[in-house]
Amino acid sequence: MGRLTPQDIREHEFKQSPLGYNRDQVNQLLDEVAEELETLIRESNAIHLENKEARLVLKTYMNVENSLKETLLMAQKTAQETQRNAQNEADTILHKANTERDALLFSAKEDLSLVQNEIQRLHAKRDAMLIKLKSILRSNLELLEEEFSEDDGVDEMLNETTVLDNERIVDFSKTDMVVEDLPDENPPSEIITDDVIDFEED
Repeated sequence: MGRLTPQDIREHEFKQSPLGYNRDQVNQLLDEVAEELETLIRESNAIHLENKEARLVLKTYMNVENSLKETLLMAQKTAQETQRNAQNEADTILHKANTERDALLFSAKEDLSLVQNEIQRLHAKRDAMLIKLKSILRSNLELLEEEFSEDDGVDEMLNETTVLDNERIVDFSKTDMVVEDLPDENPPSEIITDDVIDFEED
């Protein structure tokens, strides 16, 4: 026998017997039971429909939740990867900057050492030229003194001429240096002219 329906209850017929129930009361009860069963069936169908809709909504929410979880995980992975790439790039830039700085410092130190060595060489060359020039001036002065030792005007000339030995300061940094204190007349033939001072760089 299949599932009982309200229509089955209404159309059900009982066998008659002399001592049976009142037919009207039985029919009335069957109608009430059928109506109550119809109500229960409608409510059950409504609940079933609501449950089905709820399941669909829940499934949709679950799909959205899973999608959000996947999106969040992907965003986290992307953020971590971006952070790692940024850190690696920053490390590379910093390493490159440190390398370039070290190279520049090393080059600057080498240049400074070369400049200092060149300054020392020029100082030594200047000192050597000063010594050589003083020696030549002394020699020429001695020749001048011997040449004009019997001349009455030699004392006056010597007084007007500043003594060069350890007294006259000459600025050899000027390329246009001129010794103006020497007499205008032609120097004696005995003055040493063979020594030539080379002021040019080696």
